[in-house]
Amino acid sequence: MKTIEELLAEILDLGEGWSIRDIKVDQRIKDVDIFIEYTNSMGHFPDTKELLNIYDHGKSRRIRHLDLFEYKCYLNARIPRVKHDKLGVRNIVLKWADERVSFSYLFESKVLEALLLSKNQTKTAEFFESSFDIIHSIMQRGVERGLARRNLDGIKAISLDEKSFSNGHNYLTILSDPINKRVLDIIEGRKIEDTEELLTWTLSPNQLENITLITMDMWKAYMTAAKEILPQAAIIHDKFHTAKYLNKGVDEVRKIETKTEKALKKTKYLYLKDPRGWSNEEAFKFKEIDAINLKTSAAWRIKENFKDIYTIGNWYVCKDFFEEWYKNALESKLKPMIKVADTLLRHIEGILNSAIHSVSNSIAENINSQIQIIKSVARGFANFKGYQNAVLFFQGKLNLFPF
Repeated sequence: MKTIEELLAEILDLGEGWSIRDIKVDQRIKDVDIFIEYTNSMGHFPDTKELLNIYDHGKSRRIRHLDLFEYKCYLNARIPRVKHDKLGVRNIVLKWADERVSFSYLFESKVLEALLLSKNQTKTAEFFESSFDIIHSIMQRGVERGLARRNLDGIKAISLDEKSFSNGHNYLTILSDPINKRVLDIIEGRKIEDTEELLTWTLSPNQLENITLITMDMWKAYMTAAKEILPQAAIIHDKFHTAKYLNKGVDEVRKIETKTEKALKKTKYLYLKDPRGWSNEEAFKFKEIDAINLKTSAAWRIKENFKDIYTIGNWYVCKDFFEEWYKNALESKLKPMIKVADTLLRHIEGILNSAIHSVSNSIAENINSQIQIIKSVARGFANFKGYQNAVLFFQGKLNLFPF
């Protein structure tokens, strides 16, 4: 029959040369300390993996491991060191822990799993009865590990989107991959220089050359930076952003006309809602108002007619369609709709590209929503670095784990 030490050694699987020397249990605080020692005469140098003679042993380290039942478990050891002729003295390669941390790989992996589920560093620290700093460092290590492993060579499309930070007074720019639905990185600010810096530090020159599509809203700084850094890429203004302008135009017409037409009161969302989602009551209400032949109804038709541009599929036919639609918008003499039409004209290239490409900014908008959840669960972040770390951890689709 195996002894407790032999059984634990088999379960711990610490690797060749390691054995258990002693076990101490503190029932008062529910701690288990396992004292281990290295008995081999040689070990591997970390950088070169050369097998060298043991030079000496470092100071004793207490390393948090997976819990044993309800007891927190710690591995205690003096890590052997080897001396390389050119690279100096270093700890040998360990199978169970990194060189300068106070936790094992298995503990780190369990923390990463818990973080992904809870999305909350404080709650995770409480669950493991650990400090916030240790949990935060494990998250940061996971992100650094994931970024080092990440390969962006195959990316053909990217998205730029903004996100308010620090109570809405400051903005971040989020760079994402719409095909693989992941955040690539974020930066403070949304100016031209911020956007250019984000693009050039995240993607190599070769990777930038491979980008053929870039989706964004109509923010001028994003457009300018994209044309400078990615001249070969087609800019796409998502129909979601175009619809926001059109809806705003219709609502401005409605607000003006509501002052004289009582029938329009409390109809804001009727005119903004997709007709396919109208209830029977809403459809009847619209027919009643439409029969009066109001300016708001005319503005609504201009907005709805624009949607047909996304059903054509040919760039030149879309261009002809837009020219006819633009002419009709001007002839309506509705100032809010003319203003919208002029805005769309200034961004015609991106709108036409949106009409013929399947890639959109909807994934970026969804990621933005997920980031808001992360921010809400964490109840804010003390600084940008912590925010960036959390966004990449939860939305970067990185390979976070040590194994």
